[in-house]
Amino acid sequence: MKVIVLTLIVSLCAKFCLSLKTINLNGQWIVSNSNKSITIPGVVPGSMYTALIANNTIGDPYYRKNDQLYRWIGQDDWTYTRTFTLTSDILQYRAVVLVCEGLDTVSTVIVNNKTVGTSDNMFVRYVYDIKSALVVGENTIYVEFRSAPKYVEEIAKKRQYPILPLCVPPEYHGECGANLIRKTQCSFSWDWGPSFPTQGIWKDIYIQGYDTVVMRDVTSETTRNKDGSWLLKVDVFTDVPLGTTAQGHLEVKVGGTSVTQSIPVSLTPDNNTATMNINIPKTVIIHEWWPNGYGNQTLYDLFVFLTDSFGTMNNKRIRIGFRTVEIVEDYVSADKSVGRSFYFRVNGQALFLKGSNWIPADAFLERITRERVYGYLKSAADVHMNTMRVWGGGIYEFDMFYELADELGIMIWQDFMFACAMYPTDDHFLASVSAEVRHQLRRLKHHPSVIAFSGNNENEKALRQDWYGTDVNFTRYKNDYLKLYKDTVHSIVMQEDTSRPFLSSSPSNGIETQLEGWVAKQPWSTHYGDIHEYNYLVPFYDPSQFRIPRMSSEYGLQSFPSYETLEAVYDIHDMDYWSDLNDYRNHHPFGNVEMMAEAIQYLKLPNNPDRRQRFKDLIYVTQIDHAVGMKVQTEHYRRWQNKLDNEGQGNTMGALYWMLADIWQAPTWASIEYGGKWKMLHYFARHFFAPTLISPYRDGSDIDVFIVLDELRVKEVRHPVHHTLHFRPKSNPRPFSLFDISTWGSNQATSVSTNQINPQKPDEFSGNLYVEIYSWDSFQALYTWKIPFTVNSTAQSVFRHNVNDMISTSGCIRTKRCFLFFHFGDPSSGPTNYIPLSEFNTVEGISNATIQISDVQATSTQNEFTVMLTADAIAPFVWIEAYNVKGRFSDNGFLMLRNTMTLTFYAWETIDLATLKAALSIKSLMNMYH
Repeated sequence: MKVIVLTLIVSLCAKFCLSLKTINLNGQWIVSNSNKSITIPGVVPGSMYTALIANNTIGDPYYRKNDQLYRWIGQDDWTYTRTFTLTSDILQYRAVVLVCEGLDTVSTVIVNNKTVGTSDNMFVRYVYDIKSALVVGENTIYVEFRSAPKYVEEIAKKRQYPILPLCVPPEYHGECGANLIRKTQCSFSWDWGPSFPTQGIWKDIYIQGYDTVVMRDVTSETTRNKDGSWLLKVDVFTDVPLGTTAQGHLEVKVGGTSVTQSIPVSLTPDNNTATMNINIPKTVIIHEWWPNGYGNQTLYDLFVFLTDSFGTMNNKRIRIGFRTVEIVEDYVSADKSVGRSFYFRVNGQALFLKGSNWIPADAFLERITRERVYGYLKSAADVHMNTMRVWGGGIYEFDMFYELADELGIMIWQDFMFACAMYPTDDHFLASVSAEVRHQLRRLKHHPSVIAFSGNNENEKALRQDWYGTDVNFTRYKNDYLKLYKDTVHSIVMQEDTSRPFLSSSPSNGIETQLEGWVAKQPWSTHYGDIHEYNYLVPFYDPSQFRIPRMSSEYGLQSFPSYETLEAVYDIHDMDYWSDLNDYRNHHPFGNVEMMAEAIQYLKLPNNPDRRQRFKDLIYVTQIDHAVGMKVQTEHYRRWQNKLDNEGQGNTMGALYWMLADIWQAPTWASIEYGGKWKMLHYFARHFFAPTLISPYRDGSDIDVFIVLDELRVKEVRHPVHHTLHFRPKSNPRPFSLFDISTWGSNQATSVSTNQINPQKPDEFSGNLYVEIYSWDSFQALYTWKIPFTVNSTAQSVFRHNVNDMISTSGCIRTKRCFLFFHFGDPSSGPTNYIPLSEFNTVEGISNATIQISDVQATSTQNEFTVMLTADAIAPFVWIEAYNVKGRFSDNGFLMLRNTMTLTFYAWETIDLATLKAALSIKSLMNMYH
């Protein structure tokens, strides 16, 4: 990331020191339940749960079944109270307001026994006029919260018709009616998380006094002019006291450049927005913001100064990036019934979205630190992800999340907070949603990482497929859907932000959904938009099992987290795969049974007679299946990025698997465990999301090997009449392909070695592919094919051969004894891949390898260590762990194909060499069988 900063020294008049005053009310409050049997100190921002934890009133809510044991907490009403002292000067201001950046959720706010406001939406900022309630000296504020489940129960009885679904499935062990309240939907439970319906002041709270004007929000928008220069639009949103006209000047400076502009403004309570359009001359060098893997994440400090006629100055600083974004939805064929493309273009560059889905990092939002968010997003960037979809059943994330995404180049697909349900559309609810959408757009608009807004998660599909019984009156529920997402959410988005795409839902058919009246007949179509794809119990190692969409924004399998992670919340008697707690902890119906049914298709199950060791081995098995399944499906999507099949499916331009990180310790779809430890899937993602990918697969009796180079710059070729996107390669012609390679830009990724790019033909990538066949019982390859290749497409087949012929040529005794290994000539540093020629439950010849950690050494870089391994035989799925040490290895879950190997361990905490050595252990697949 490149940051450009301008340091400003501003001399402020004495008036400034008095003209805008803020009194911070964060910190220590008193938290009490409804009958005052519990009265304890609590920290703001926070919730009643963390206050109870801090005061040892309750234990760890995540321990065993404590989510049920502590259900009474969410059923009670809780009040936050504190005193604060004011001097007479605060009452001299024309306006004195209480600003609540986040109240969770239904509350009454009382100052000195006078009600000053109420709340019922945790996603909006509330500003209450409290001047008349204040006194000089000691003041008391109460925020009286209602139990969210009880509140929902009350209002549900008043509904004229049910807002479906009425409750979550019983396997969720949750509360009913989350869709009736504007609160974190998953706080009532989900299939991967617990029910903890929090109450509390979850964001900053403060008193503000001012005379003329105060800045509330600053947004920015960057667009390219026709001559290539940049247009920067800045909007400033203010509050002005009643009966006041604030006249003055608005000044904007772009840090690190000569760009500065000032305009006069006249603001009133009803006309309280100022807009500035700045045409930046081409002579000013502006560096673009690029996603991870495509260039630098250049950010600029944008300084905004608002000065009134009295010299009172408001100022804000935001960080912006210059970039453009659009979704391309052109017909892919002259036959329009074949469908439309669906892909993102950033700075004119078509991108394949590689990433995952984000849920809240903790059930107790106040426990989410910048360090944890950075760890998760950095882990995403480290495995070549460029996109994260913020799922619609959680929260609009904290500012730090988007700031870190800006810095790391992680593009954000942002859902609005509606998920897997129908919602009310009464006037009060829609007014609350309107305020929510407007507030969140103004919060997020300036972040270059945010590339799209989506109306909801899966609600269009749920309505069309009758997930919740809406067919009993489809017209009614469809009208509600249109009123909420088309007439309200979309309408406000179009008023506030047209600089990035808006999608009605995810999944949806994109623009086709809108053309079909905003509820498509088949919003899961592979010919339009995005899909969500879950295939349990199918052979996950077979790519033919998966559909071929334009984009897959959700897909996944489950696995268990490590034994180490479960130890923190399990009793020793729970450490059995078929324990009652394991069944309770997996909210996905029959999830644990599914994982075993999937496992036996691919592997033999462990047979250690020791119950706890067998559980450890089964955890390892579920993680192998999880990793392999996601690898196969992701590579399937990447291979299809520039071709169509005979039915018009293909041109797949995104793969966002479900999901990135856990909210608690449980078997789920996540690739990162609660606390940050990488599962095997996350290590595999470093390979299957790599900018340069060798991707082999079985196609009937053949092996087909693709090279995927999605970091190369591509240009789109439009059909002269029908706007078909196509590509005509120099070899292996494929109809209706999407891209051909253009020249490398100045911000290209560097993972492709330059000696494979012909400088005379920069649209080609050349080299040699080595295909080796091994017997499982020998380090020596039986046979090697050296295949020269030249690719001029982002995904292209370079080798196709009959498996039986390869077996015969190599001298392999039979298919079950052999596997194929692929590389570009240097397996130790370049991309590699391998494919077994049979499932591991039928494979022959694999030895129970003895793998040893032969040496561990500290490097010259702090908290980095080299770990040397030796093996006496080939070993698949080698898994090395550092027990209770936070960090990750350079690789894991790998095929050990040589008798020696060196890894790097990156510690996330300070640790000495002796402690690390003692923490290390290693195993491979055959070590599970006795």
